[in-house]
Amino acid sequence: MESFFRVVGYALEHKPHLFLVAGDLFDSVNPRNPARTQVIRVFRRLHSEGVRVFLIGGNHDMPRSVEEGMSPLHEVEASGYARFFSSVEQPEVEHLTVDGVDVAVVGLSFNPEVPADENPLRYLGVRLPREGDVAIALLHYNLAGVSVAPPWKAPTILREDIPGEYRYVALGHVHAHAVVDLVGGVAAYPGSTERRSFAEEGDPSKGFLWVEVPLEGKPRLRFVELPTRPMRTVRVDVGPQVEDPVGHVLRHLPPADQNLLLRLVVRGQLPLPKLAKYSRAALLRHLERMFFHVSIDDSELRCEVQVVGAPAQESTGPIEAFKAEVEERMRSAKSEEERAVLELALRLGLQRLEEAGAW
Repeated sequence: MESFFRVVGYALEHKPHLFLVAGDLFDSVNPRNPARTQVIRVFRRLHSEGVRVFLIGGNHDMPRSVEEGMSPLHEVEASGYARFFSSVEQPEVEHLTVDGVDVAVVGLSFNPEVPADENPLRYLGVRLPREGDVAIALLHYNLAGVSVAPPWKAPTILREDIPGEYRYVALGHVHAHAVVDLVGGVAAYPGSTERRSFAEEGDPSKGFLWVEVPLEGKPRLRFVELPTRPMRTVRVDVGPQVEDPVGHVLRHLPPADQNLLLRLVVRGQLPLPKLAKYSRAALLRHLERMFFHVSIDDSELRCEVQVVGAPAQESTGPIEAFKAEVEERMRSAKSEEERAVLELALRLGLQRLEEAGAW
């Protein structure tokens, strides 16, 4: 939550009139109690400084079924320090007066029942209300004109669905920063304050938006960058000539960095005896001391199997390859004793491969 605290600290220092969260304050509908408590505490501090907090729910912190219960944002609102627009079917409005100007804040939380290829406003049959001297909206959907990576496929709102009275539309869901010009104002994604997946590895920066909305003219937006942990994908090829697969992979990794989020992709083809020396668990034991977090993708690591009486074949993994090899030898066993030994070898071998993390 370090990035979130930095955003709140900036708000406490600069005292904005509004603090807007356009969804996914939490990454699940059931966050741990320490996270809930910390959020309520910092919103209490903002409230005490005269900063009004407005929230909508996103695809992560809105329930998708009755079994999931209610959004944790209801609990935040119950504290009295924030206003949560909880409706997923009809935009909600709250008016406040800022320096004599009637500001209408409109919010519509993410509706998980809207199909990804639909326009959510038209699907729900609703329109954004035209109220206030200045209208501001919070929405957690895609907006036409913004390039979206596959992980953030979602219902898409068209620019013409936003009335000209809206000076600023605070958008959530897309994790990259983007700004879209509207007839009467602008819509903007601040993006996520942290890199949440390796789909964001190439994002140049993370941060939040400081927005000034004048009574006349376009809003002025300033992107405030936050320090975030770096992400890096490293791909290591392992060939048949490699005698020690684990050591080979370790020798091709970057220097230890306790801030780095590392994705390791191991790929290639090895004969069965050499593949048996490969261990994902051993790699993780080494790497967890070197980096902040490590994920290993070895789905492209293949086993080259020489089946008796047949040419070399490529198997999808060491478990399948080992099983095929031993079963072939069992079929050609010359005695019941040899067959029994092979059956025992198969059972114990499969057990050891599964324990080692093979697939």
